[in-house]
Amino acid sequence: MRSIVLANQKGGVGKTTTAIHLAHGFALAGHRTALFDLDPQGNATVAVQSIAADAVVDEALEGLTHITTNLWLLPSPGDGSTLARGATIDVERLKDLVARVADRLDWLVIDCPPRLDDWGWAGVQIAERVVVPVQAEFFAMHGLSQMLASLSAAAVEFPGKAALRGVLPTMVDLREPVTMEILDDLRKNLGDQLLRSVILRDSCLVEAASFGQSVFHHSPHSKGALCYAELVKELEHG
Repeated sequence: MRSIVLANQKGGVGKTTTAIHLAHGFALAGHRTALFDLDPQGNATVAVQSIAADAVVDEALEGLTHITTNLWLLPSPGDGSTLARGATIDVERLKDLVARVADRLDWLVIDCPPRLDDWGWAGVQIAERVVVPVQAEFFAMHGLSQMLASLSAAAVEFPGKAALRGVLPTMVDLREPVTMEILDDLRKNLGDQLLRSVILRDSCLVEAASFGQSVFHHSPHSKGALCYAELVKELEHG
């Protein structure tokens, strides 16, 4: 089983949207995939609630909810209710779950909160690779160096886990004259750490989430669907 966690200490960068579409994209490509929603806000859990209700029913996996063909979900602990103040995550129990399902899955995709708290660190320490989404703006590098330093420390603390797979530019608007300058700046500073794929700004992504679907079903020919399909391919073969 290969595993990827989406992590960034800054909110509003497309982290949850990317987690949803990676998980569903891998599933559509024929890979048995689980999406772990470790964000107490539960946005990923809500955003996949109406994906392909008529899909093939796959076997049950202990502790996971079947969503559609080849896709299972570990719902957010805050889904449908307010998480109790001071609630913590049981990392060892989470590791046990991963160990139980590892030989029955091809991919594990993990969504974390927009901060490296206990929930965020839980995702980092159970995933082999980390993808860091960043919004394509001049402040994209602000705080990113601190995030990358934290991931480097995590990779040392958790051997075999938390290796950086790449930084992903999101919400890219090609109508803005400065966009290419921003992408060039990211490439100059990050080099091979910047993924080849970019996610273009597309209202279809927002619309799909409001229907509890991924853009692959809601708007399969949209810019967003094509961008995330390219990202799935890049990560599949890298």
